[in-house]
Amino acid sequence: MKKIITALMLIFIFSTNSFAFDHTFANYESLLNETVHNGLVDYKKMLNEPKILQEALLDFSEVKQTEYESFDRSQKVAYMINAYNIYTIEGIVKAYPVESIKKIGGFWNKAKHKVAGQMLTLDNIEHDILRKTFHEERIHIAVVCASISCPELWNHPFIADSLEQQLTFRSQSFATDVSRNKLNFDKKEIKLSKILKWYGKDFEAKYSGDSIFPYLYGKKRAVANFIYQHLPTEEQTKLKDGKFKVRFLSYDWNLNEQ
Repeated sequence: MKKIITALMLIFIFSTNSFAFDHTFANYESLLNETVHNGLVDYKKMLNEPKILQEALLDFSEVKQTEYESFDRSQKVAYMINAYNIYTIEGIVKAYPVESIKKIGGFWNKAKHKVAGQMLTLDNIEHDILRKTFHEERIHIAVVCASISCPELWNHPFIADSLEQQLTFRSQSFATDVSRNKLNFDKKEIKLSKILKWYGKDFEAKYSGDSIFPYLYGKKRAVANFIYQHLPTEEQTKLKDGKFKVRFLSYDWNLNEQ
């Protein structure tokens, strides 16, 4: 009897380990490596070779709610950022060819996806979970809405073990991306991504304190501080010289396609 119980316990342990969630997102990383270059996506390749997308999607859809609840904070945040991005990719592939995500009705607030054992929209993931539950303002440079003016889609997944370093790195990449944020030192003008205008309030809690922009207020001051803190020292020094106006760039909703 003892031998039978021991055998059953070993089978249970083996089965549990076999289906344990892969927090390195290996299948998703393979997908990104094969289809994303310089932030632009090869949707046509995924349409013609659906297996690479489907294998990565299974890793997200098979997570049960109880399993997700056992994740620590960094694991949950990484999972949700990656889930948002891969389900955005899937939605574009389903509608392809399409010029813009805005041509697809209900993309953010109606289409539902199996996430952590629940059926969630992309708005649920971004606004109800990543913003309201985790209060992580840097998700705005990590989640990607498949458009030219969105932050670049990184060709690596976000991983819990290095989440803080990854979010810092992506913040630096975003801040120094001259197609999304422009600094004009001669005109004393900072033109920022409109994402920072739409979600500027999310940055106020962490970036409204001591500032080199005492002449700015509210959301403008917070997002200017955010960008400043992720710039190279040389550009930080230049921003200390005089008053800068903060404006926001127009938004290009065309597809982020290769």
